[in-house]
Amino acid sequence: MSPKIVEYITYGGVSIVNAIPAWLGGAIAIDLKVKVTVNEGSCNMNDFLLFILNYLEREFNSKINVCINVNSEVPSASGLKSNSAVAAGVIYAMMRFMDRDINPVEAARLTAIITRAHGSSITGAFDDASAAILGGAVLTDNKSMKIIKQLPISELKVLITGYKEKKKLSNIDRLKSLSGIYRELFNIALNGDLWRATTINGILVAESLRYHRALDTIGAALGLGAVTAGVSGNGPAIFAMFKPGEEGPFIDYVERNWGYYLLTNPVGARYIV
Repeated sequence: MSPKIVEYITYGGVSIVNAIPAWLGGAIAIDLKVKVTVNEGSCNMNDFLLFILNYLEREFNSKINVCINVNSEVPSASGLKSNSAVAAGVIYAMMRFMDRDINPVEAARLTAIITRAHGSSITGAFDDASAAILGGAVLTDNKSMKIIKQLPISELKVLITGYKEKKKLSNIDRLKSLSGIYRELFNIALNGDLWRATTINGILVAESLRYHRALDTIGAALGLGAVTAGVSGNGPAIFAMFKPGEEGPFIDYVERNWGYYLLTNPVGARYIV
């Protein structure tokens, strides 16, 4: 009998609304894949994978002898939802490996609980985990871990840069102080003005966390025709979205000013809830 193997793919993402100030968040899945493979047996795993595995063992009162491998296209510690995508992929694959039924939203909730317990997320990032599993765009209440709305995303190009820079979290309390503004920002997105909300969020994050170069880049992207631009997560990654074929001038700008970038596209919803 051949060894049991389970594979699952999740996605990185970019921010619509940062959930830290008001616990109301939003994210868009992008085509940077995280492939998780779970095999029978044992192997060396990093502390994050071991934390997830140990949590699941305690949760289900079961010793699980597995080797978990992760192949990620998402730059780590960049604001592109790598942590949530990895955790969501591991959890969903592990549940399948254990022959336990779990729907995608339950998997996203469990991801948020575990990443918050681990300390790698302030809110648990239920919005990021939901986008990673469901695909598409989601608006969520991260406190109650409910999906408020799924949104269709048109065909766009997503250009990302700045992800090699140092993350700046020393001024995170400044972002937390904007809860009233962020509740209104969430409502702007909820009422259909998604790109306006995304851009304002990206500017507020850049200003609050002092990503001053990012502000120049966001302004350049908007001036060159981007439908939206901003800092993703808590940075340092900067993204801009363009109608296909209109991203060329901004690529030239990024090559001159940053010297590196990723070009991808949003991922459509694969589960509707």
